Amino acid sequence: MIGVAAPAGPVDEARLRLGTAELERLGFAVRVAKGVLERKGFTAGSIDTRIEQLHDLFADSTVAAVACARGGAGALQLLPHLDRDLLQSHPKLLLGYSDVTLLHLEMERLGIVSLHGPMVARELADGADAYDHASLWHGLTGAGAPYASEPDDLVSLAGGKGEGVLRGGCLSLLAAAAGTPWALRSTDEPTLLFIEDADEKPYRIDRMLRQLRASGALQGVTGIVFGDMKGCTPSFHEEYRLEDVLLEALEGLDVPIALGLSSGHTTHPNLTLPFGVRARLECWGGEARFTVLEASVE
Repeated sequence: MIGVAAPAGPVDEARLRLGTAELERLGFAVRVAKGVLERKGFTAGSIDTRIEQLHDLFADSTVAAVACARGGAGALQLLPHLDRDLLQSHPKLLLGYSDVTLLHLEMERLGIVSLHGPMVARELADGADAYDHASLWHGLTGAGAPYASEPDDLVSLAGGKGEGVLRGGCLSLLAAAAGTPWALRSTDEPTLLFIEDADEKPYRIDRMLRQLRASGALQGVTGIVFGDMKGCTPSFHEEYRLEDVLLEALEGLDVPIALGLSSGHTTHPNLTLPFGVRARLECWGGEARFTVLEASVE
């Protein structure tokens, strides 16, 4: 069974129904947590309501995964109140992106694999064309093969080969968490970092990447693969490219870098990436290949 929670922004009821119907069409039983349709300001209800949803679904032995209804804002409010003993004693897959990045960081800290991918009242509500079925199915069930990009899927920005535990999420949230107890951890463990965002101006992308570097969060990173970065390119009259901004901000890291992995904010079918498992990035001769090496569930 898949549980549905709303840890961040308010949820549209009609889209929630469409998304749960899509999960049921895929063969999953669905349990929608109490209070998902509540609203308080820019969030889906009070902190207590949203925390109770997560705790209730994680404690339910019939629930194998918790899918977030949508992103938005408000997940940061929950982090001081999470019952980490409960989460660790009842580990579940957590599915979502955008503001859910903050919860992915906490799952990683607790040693729990999580899934960066489509959300119930977003892509799943839009139907099968809005998300990548194979990677979602593999992420939730372990069936099929782990995701591997095709030769033309990614753009190589810097050559080399890197392998490590896949971590990351939405850049603006990773930067916002820097300096807090919930930040992307610096580690000596090899890390393959996935970074995505949408509608951020290039100067903001530059600033946030430099903030992460200065915080020490990129220690142990063996490769970086960016998402589509939808809406982040310079305006047409500018004489530089987004690729130039990324490479300049990351100059000196000496790791493979690629662009174009369609997970999170994307106009392409949304890929599901398992955070907390090993992955590989290879960039040679102008081509890039990203491969997930392990399943999220046994």
